[in-house]
Amino acid sequence: MNTNGQHLFIGIPGGELTPATRQLLETVQPGGIVIFARNVESADQLRGFTRSLCEALPVRPIVAIDQENKRVNRLREIVGGLPSLTQVKQSGKAEKFGRTIGHCLCDLGIDMDFAPVLDLELFAPPTDNALLDRCWGQTAAEVVRWAGDFITGLESAGVAACPKHFPGLGAATQDSHEHLPTITRSREQLLSEDMRPFAELAPRVSALMVGHGHYVAFDGKKPKPATLSPTIIGELLRRQLGFAGLVMTDDMEMGAITRGGDFAAAVTGAIHAGADMVLVCHTTEKIMAAHEALSKIKISAQSAQRLENFRKKWIGQRS
Repeated sequence: MNTNGQHLFIGIPGGELTPATRQLLETVQPGGIVIFARNVESADQLRGFTRSLCEALPVRPIVAIDQENKRVNRLREIVGGLPSLTQVKQSGKAEKFGRTIGHCLCDLGIDMDFAPVLDLELFAPPTDNALLDRCWGQTAAEVVRWAGDFITGLESAGVAACPKHFPGLGAATQDSHEHLPTITRSREQLLSEDMRPFAELAPRVSALMVGHGHYVAFDGKKPKPATLSPTIIGELLRRQLGFAGLVMTDDMEMGAITRGGDFAAAVTGAIHAGADMVLVCHTTEKIMAAHEALSKIKISAQSAQRLENFRKKWIGQRS
């Protein structure tokens, strides 16, 4: 049986398993499922939903969510509002904030938080790059301090952190949900500043997310998203930083990818570049296209082992 669907992280509609959704899960056999606000009605409903997702598949999926702060809060229907990062830092209690989120996610059957954002706040309003109020600081030292405390709290509650968006989207002037942003910072700036939070915090986490930025200093002038770059994933993240955990792409349905042309080629390109799991978060059409594309390629035993290692560490006791 082809198990390449295990390297897909998908989003699904609604807050219950319909026959159509069950058919999708049975066909794709995804390794992970992302929870969005569209899946959330109440705490009891979400607990039942995540439980049914795990029971619907022969290999228990990793259940994840983007739960960050006031700006990105998928659980608003359950937890109400969250504090802004400014408020968290003023309180000095980033670790407690992470622990509170972790306990909440664990209670709801969620294994992984696509957080914290490790991008530096190198932009000023009205820059529209989707990162406003989501960055922990303007300098690497600030981000390492505060995001590091958040990770400590989150993971102490039994939920895996997945920091993002390697190698740093803080200098982006466009929103990767709509366009592929080009980052023009020098190699020296990127290595010593943008990548420093990842370099310092990567040894502490089991997963990292790569963002959809084009880095001229690493890949030249021809547009290439970091998620499709062997230089960024294979050379910088794997070899230079020595990261041995799961590498996730950001959502491949974002404009940074879909405006670039061949979607199936982008999905396989991410795997060939070194990603372990590809996120496809919104449409059945794109999920099926990604599944078909992955079914035609060979995924390395090392990638499958990294996925297995993550499962053993984070969900082995919760299955």
